[in-house]
Amino acid sequence: MYVDMHIHTEFSDGTYSPEEVAKIAKEKGLTLISVCDHDTIEAYERLRPACAAEGITLVQGVEMSADWAGITLHILAYSFDPNNPKLLELLNSTQREFEWEGLQCIKNLAKDYPQISLDEYSRYKKPAGRGGWNSVNYIYDKGLAKSVFDAFKFHDTYGTPMKFSNAALVCSTIIQAGGIPVLAHPGNYWRLEELEEKLSLLLPVGIGGIECFHPGPRHTDEFNAKCVEFCKAHNLCITCGGDSHGDFAQSWRGIGCLKIDSSQLNLTGILV
Repeated sequence: MYVDMHIHTEFSDGTYSPEEVAKIAKEKGLTLISVCDHDTIEAYERLRPACAAEGITLVQGVEMSADWAGITLHILAYSFDPNNPKLLELLNSTQREFEWEGLQCIKNLAKDYPQISLDEYSRYKKPAGRGGWNSVNYIYDKGLAKSVFDAFKFHDTYGTPMKFSNAALVCSTIIQAGGIPVLAHPGNYWRLEELEEKLSLLLPVGIGGIECFHPGPRHTDEFNAKCVEFCKAHNLCITCGGDSHGDFAQSWRGIGCLKIDSSQLNLTGILV
């Protein structure tokens, strides 16, 4: 049973519709998937019937932003109650933070670029299926970047730091909603030689699993094996995800790109 538990749609920064995700997953031979859009679960209203039509098992998921030790971690929440009010408020508050940062970036850009208008941006909505965030799409449409992805560089210069909830609160909220908090792509944060130390420090925070398999460049066979070993030693869930954003961002990502079988994973508490 091939699995991909980290897929993005056009409801956050991916390019595929929920229906396209289900169709591609079927074509790739996947039988179990989860869409983990950034801090939103809006795709699921269309995703559930689309996956049912393709005969694909769907696990409720979302990718949540959290602060830990001065860095932003991404925590994948699985099999939670999608109507839980505390979890929904946490997702909404993070979305408001992203929207505020986008507004600040555009406001600062307008000081240097006459074609940028905060008033115009307040009415702007990114085209469906293009990928990326609202602000970078607007910057691209105003001719300041070669691509939507290229427009992210303006946030480095004109954006402002975002404040996310701490990782302990994010994990406890997921658990309170009946879900399992899983650390996404640890290779995005740490090298192999520091991996075990950092993962050990995260255990008291409430992490219930690790995305041990990911297409990122640091996720070598040795790195993945170390993640799996840590999970087995601490009775944590073991998951995998291609982190597909469709036609947006890195081309090495893709739905079903890892070809990981469920026998390589530990989905206890996630598959309910």
